[in-house]
Parts: sequence; C-alpha cells; structure tokens
Amino acid sequence: MKKIISMVIIAGSLMGLVFSCAKYKDPKAVTDPRLTNPFCNDPTAVNYNWGFPGKPDQSVCFYPTDIFKGVYVYHDSVFLPPPSGIFIHSDSLVLYIRKLSNTRISILGFCSNGDSLTLTASPLYVATIDTDKTLIDSSVIWGQPFCGIGDTVSGTVTKDRLNDSLMYFNFQVASDTGVVTTHIGSARRIQ
Repeated sequence: MKKIISMVIIAGSLMGLVFSCAKYKDPKAVTDPRLTNPFCNDPTAVNYNWGFPGKPDQSVCFYPTDIFKGVYVYHDSVFLPPPSGIFIHSDSLVLYIRKLSNTRISILGFCSNGDSLTLTASPLYVATIDTDKTLIDSSVIWGQPFCGIGDTVSGTVTKDRLNDSLMYFNFQVASDTGVVTTHIGSARRIQ
C-alpha cells in the first residue's frame, strides 16, 4: 500500500512538473474602446507622445521645423567676444525661414548676395547651424561659410516656448581676417 501511495505521489509530481513547464501563451490583444484620444507616435516630432494613452495618429504630429518657419524681423547686436565684449553695431533684417525637411531649415536674409544658412532643428526648440570643417588660408575653422566670403558662422537659434512668435539668436562669426564677433539678437514673427 505504501508503494502505491508513493507511486501516485511521484506520478502526480511528474505530471505537475510537466504542466508547469508548458510555454506561456500571451492572450490576444484587446483594443480598449475608452482610448480614443489621438496622439503623435513619432519620436522625431515635437509633440511625441503628447496625449498618451490613446490611439496613435501621425496626422497630429508637428515637427521641429514647423515651429521655426515663417517671416521674422530680426534685431541684431554685434559684439567682440569676451573678455572685452565691446559693442560694435546693431542692425535689423527681415529673415525668411523655410522648412527643408522635418529636421532641417534654411534662413534667407542675412546675406545680401542671396546665400542662405542651413540649420538642423531639434524637438527641444533649438536649431543649430550646420557646420563643417572649412579651409581658410591653410587654417581649419569649424563653421558654415557665411555670405560667400571667407567668413564662417556657427551658433544656435532658440524658439521661445511661451511666445511662439519670438526667437533668440546667438551666432559667432569668424572673419577671414581673424576677428571673431558675436551676434546676439531676437526675432519677432510677422508672417
């Protein structure tokens, strides 16, 4: 009798072990009818996951370049770099910013010869001038050629998060004569 009970316990243990090792199967996904809020599910968009949870809908996405494009009046102040920081002059320009892709923009209006600057915009409301190594008189300077002459420019444009018609500029221009100037200014959207 003890042998039969032992055999039943061993067989039951083996059966329990076999069934406990069975592979788990996920239940089929169920769409919750309460989740109707559309949200952007593109990580390159400014509004990525705003409104989550809900239904992914790419038509509600807006991209970094969408917040920058337009026509702006730019007020520029030019300074020598620190430590002197001497004010040199100021000027006002009309800038035309157009969208080239979801992450790239061009700014027209700085150069009288019609050249434009290209920038890469991020979802963090900052656009950075695309820079590359530029060879000027056998010295390598990091920057984008500026207005077709031997000058290069680097820097950023920051969009105001509270007032969508304002932007702030911070550029450094290295001239072919070796003088570096800082351009600091703001722009207000007019169109």
